[in-house]
Amino acid sequence: MKRSLRIILATIALLTVIVLASPGQPQTAQARSGLRKTTASAQILSPIWDASIRQWSTQIGAIANEYGLDPDLIAAVVREESHGDHQVVSYMGAVGLMGVMPTGPGLEWRPSAEALKRPTTNLHWGAAILTEIIQQSGGDVYSALAAYSGGWELAQTRVPRLYASSILNNYGRAVAARNGISPDIATQWTVAIEMRRGHVTDQRLLVLGDQPVSGLRTYGGHTIYAAVDESGMAYHIHGYAVPVALVVPVDVVAFGHSDMVETPLQLRLGEEVAKVDNSNPEVLMACLPSLSRLRGRVSTRWYAPSQCPSWHR
Repeated sequence: MKRSLRIILATIALLTVIVLASPGQPQTAQARSGLRKTTASAQILSPIWDASIRQWSTQIGAIANEYGLDPDLIAAVVREESHGDHQVVSYMGAVGLMGVMPTGPGLEWRPSAEALKRPTTNLHWGAAILTEIIQQSGGDVYSALAAYSGGWELAQTRVPRLYASSILNNYGRAVAARNGISPDIATQWTVAIEMRRGHVTDQRLLVLGDQPVSGLRTYGGHTIYAAVDESGMAYHIHGYAVPVALVVPVDVVAFGHSDMVETPLQLRLGEEVAKVDNSNPEVLMACLPSLSRLRGRVSTRWYAPSQCPSWHR
């Protein structure tokens, strides 16, 4: 009797092994899916990011989904603020991945410095602050990034503007790469956004930050930010990666063109090149927390409220 029982148990075990080994079984498919989990996680972000940023791809993806931000925009801020070091503290006291200021005078509602060293906590607060500033900017992500760096009162000064340009450069490179375009075709990138409201010109695109040195070329249309706030106000910013200075022209969706040789190539050929003013004087650095009490100049694309709130991240 015991021998028969042992034979039956052995047979069941053998059949179980055969079933599990079958390539068509759901359990095997689940196991294979599990093996691909790391790869799927890495695909949340553009392939341009190094390991110091990619290690946070899962957390960045979750926060981006929660706040309606493009994950690569968050990654670009993380790179600029901390290079992926969640323990870093700046000389100004900004903490962690997105450089968030901890509890302090006027900021008692913030987490402590130790709490902000936790990646998920830091990303949550950084994204919340960034989205509120983007809403205030009326979609001008360049102005919003400058304000994220130094507050609205310093948003037009040199250091915050360089900070915003650096983030948009890396963000533009990321968008280009994830759309199959080598980011190395340009020495610098920025972003253009579609103009839907808040402007007084007939141009459909607003190039943020540094302006292209020749015809406007766009790559990888995508959503930068999309969300609905507590009051029901909907926000949607559609943008494109834009090369500021092309090195290797390729077929693109063009909103302008020129037969002139790109400035970097002229320099490499030894030609004399007049200095190009690549600033955009028609853009007013502005915050738009509401559509009331607006003021502005007809020559500008953006209006601003009578007073912009001070901001500390």
